[in-house]
Amino acid sequence: MIRTFRNCRPVFVGYAIIFMLFASVISACSKKDVKPKSTPTGGGEIVDPPVVKKVFTIKDSRIIGPDGNEFIPIGINVNGPYWPWQHPTIPDVPLIADTWKFNSVRLNCWPEFSTINQNNTDMDGIIKAFTDKKVVVMIEEHNWTGKYPTSSELATLSAWYKDLAVKYKDNPYVWFNIMNEPGQSGGDVPAEWLSDHETVIKTIRDAGNDNIIVCDEHGYGQGNGYNGGTAKSGILTYGPTLTSKYKNIMFSVHAYELWVYGDQRMNDYINDVTAKKLALMVGEFGVGSDIASAVATTVYKNVVAKKIGRLGWQWDGVDIHKLTTTGGGGGYDIDNTSGAKPGNLSFVGNLLWLDTHGGVNINGPEVVPPAVLASNLDFEDGSPTNNASLNTSWINFGTAKLDNTAANVNHGAYSAKIPSGSAGGAGQVIYLQPGATYKITAWGKNSAAASSPSSLGIKTTSTQGGAETQIVSLDFTAAAGETKTATFTAPATLASVFMFIYKNDTGVDFWLDNISIVKQ
Repeated sequence: MIRTFRNCRPVFVGYAIIFMLFASVISACSKKDVKPKSTPTGGGEIVDPPVVKKVFTIKDSRIIGPDGNEFIPIGINVNGPYWPWQHPTIPDVPLIADTWKFNSVRLNCWPEFSTINQNNTDMDGIIKAFTDKKVVVMIEEHNWTGKYPTSSELATLSAWYKDLAVKYKDNPYVWFNIMNEPGQSGGDVPAEWLSDHETVIKTIRDAGNDNIIVCDEHGYGQGNGYNGGTAKSGILTYGPTLTSKYKNIMFSVHAYELWVYGDQRMNDYINDVTAKKLALMVGEFGVGSDIASAVATTVYKNVVAKKIGRLGWQWDGVDIHKLTTTGGGGGYDIDNTSGAKPGNLSFVGNLLWLDTHGGVNINGPEVVPPAVLASNLDFEDGSPTNNASLNTSWINFGTAKLDNTAANVNHGAYSAKIPSGSAGGAGQVIYLQPGATYKITAWGKNSAAASSPSSLGIKTTSTQGGAETQIVSLDFTAAAGETKTATFTAPATLASVFMFIYKNDTGVDFWLDNISIVKQ
């Protein structure tokens, strides 16, 4: 027995040692805060390895998310600090992120209005609410629409972004969209596009923030609809200069009236931008029931296959751009919040919903725009008042007004009035299907027999910047009110369609009401 015990002791001790080592490993692995193995420096000091921060990065024309996968921003513009529209944003975050399933929002800010309103002032709260749900927030300063800042304004803009850059440098879901739609349309892009953007970019980077920075296209963000080529585009002219100096820079184009009938132009534009290894998104496209609906189909036909980000304008529904057809028209007015498809989506609201709920079929009926897209044809939209200037959805040529005198109105409460004293009128860009036949109807009257017709007409072009051709006209010369009708066919090739009201006789007043355009 004694011998047997002595012979077995080494074996017993060996098993005991193995058991203790195994228990030690189990104990270490059960601890929650296990750190990577430390390594000695050349001087013998023990240091921990650096923690790899999960961030968004831009590689050529693609955005790579914190998870290592390609990220395509899909979302909506929302009310931010000092934005003039009052609807609160924070309560809608679950609807935006979980019901509509948007992965990005563009936070419309207007700090210059801080003495005028106090809407949505809790930027920290808005950003936390969204980024806690892994939704990107693009902070944008909206004050520069159609212009560039002066040197003192640029200094103020840079200081504003410096504070934000310091505050949010550890939150990769906060992006910076430097200024909204800088510069006028039509002319070549000025050098300020580059210098102003670079000044702010450098400020953000010097603050230690490497988050993504977004630069809007020149010319109200539209790059002239890519009419006139590279010279009209800040992105194509100066984008490579910025990306050669700074990392994580991307670019944004806005799609409105200059992109109507623009399927091929947008295709060419996106191809030319991405060929320069520049990351691009559509930071705004309208969701209204006017020509914005046609432009939205152009956007979707091009961005889906090319994996280009897209953000609609706007969540609130205060202006003509509405995601829903009931209530106030905001995205929060959907009639079903369960996650099932709502029944009151607008034409573009439906596209945005499909985009995040299975995808948009770019060959499907959802991307065929309505046969006619024109707005405020009865002059009742907006908040009309007697003698107010005609501005809602119409371009006023100078003197056009609203009139609610019963004898001068054919339908509803208001008509359009072109007063005596000068020639004048109003007009709007509309959409018609190429090659389709239409019937146009309107009521009109003059205050006395007119020496030359007062008219409602439509002009078209077949090439961008080409000569206009008038394709139909309803002419009124009588003093008595009358309804007139004409049938016409739109050209098979269209680059633009413009509807106008015009009175040439300076000695008479002219009233027009109840316009109708119906596809035959």
